[in-house]
Amino acid sequence: MARLTVDQWETVRAEREAGASFPELAARHGVSHQAIQKRAKKESWGDGSDLEGAIQRKVSEKVAGVVAGCNPKKRNEAADAEAERRAEVLRRHREEPNAARERIYAGLHAHKAAFDKEGKALAFDDLKAAKIAAEALQIVQAMERKAWGLDESQPAAVVVPRPLVAL
Repeated sequence: MARLTVDQWETVRAEREAGASFPELAARHGVSHQAIQKRAKKESWGDGSDLEGAIQRKVSEKVAGVVAGCNPKKRNEAADAEAERRAEVLRRHREEPNAARERIYAGLHAHKAAFDKEGKALAFDDLKAAKIAAEALQIVQAMERKAWGLDESQPAAVVVPRPLVAL
């Protein structure tokens, strides 16, 4: 039986995770099915039943710049860089609602202070614009969170709300 290179093992793993059986892989690559089974168990390979999970792992590796089988130091550096990019998105998401909140408060104060019909109409327009801005921000953040995969296995963030300003 032949010894396989790292690249050949990656091919065997990809074929296994795409649904190939151990005997098929053994015949195709000239290695015993026991050797493939042992490596599959050691490295926790998928068996094709979770093809979507394997595809998602590959996509995540490509987006993060991680190459399968690369040296652990490079892999950790790539993972740290990707984690930092995602953390920056979350930091921005935590700050963005502040502008909408300030606009809403300003509109509420203007609405309370307005006594004439014209002033009330302007305050209402401010509140309407603030509502539209907040809804647009919510849509953009939901799209970003989905694109960055931030909601899949993330614990809920602890958010400390600002106290409401008395009117």
